[in-house]
Amino acid sequence: MRVEAILKRVDLFQGLSSEELEEIDAIAERRTCEANCTLVAEGKKGDTLYIIEKGRVRIDLKLASRSDCATVHRLRDGQTIGELSLVDSRRRSATATCETECQIVAISSEQLRELFERNRSIGYTVILNLARVVAERLRKTNLQLVATVCWE
Repeated sequence: MRVEAILKRVDLFQGLSSEELEEIDAIAERRTCEANCTLVAEGKKGDTLYIIEKGRVRIDLKLASRSDCATVHRLRDGQTIGELSLVDSRRRSATATCETECQIVAISSEQLRELFERNRSIGYTVILNLARVVAERLRKTNLQLVATVCWE
């Protein structure tokens, strides 16, 4: 399968034309990661957007009060990791570990931002989609927080 076909399934790239997807395809790199491979580590600098072509990835957060981690999400085919690296290069907020062997598409955030500068239409569409993805995740997080908080 071509990377362009994978990109068509990803929320961040919805609304882009085939020609625009080909521009992203040109800077994308396919990788195979074994089970238990750490894609990103909490606290490390983020500079890559990852797309899961095939496989499952677990997202863990360190617990402030203990030395262990809590699994907060599981991702699957077509989902992304590291989207916020498109906005800034801050440290990763969680650890992403492959639960199974995974086929991954990696895209350098710097190269993607350079593409956005050259083609503002791609940049506008992707950043608008990113805002939608982040807003949806924030809403879900708010609902989960409300469900776990005991009100007096």
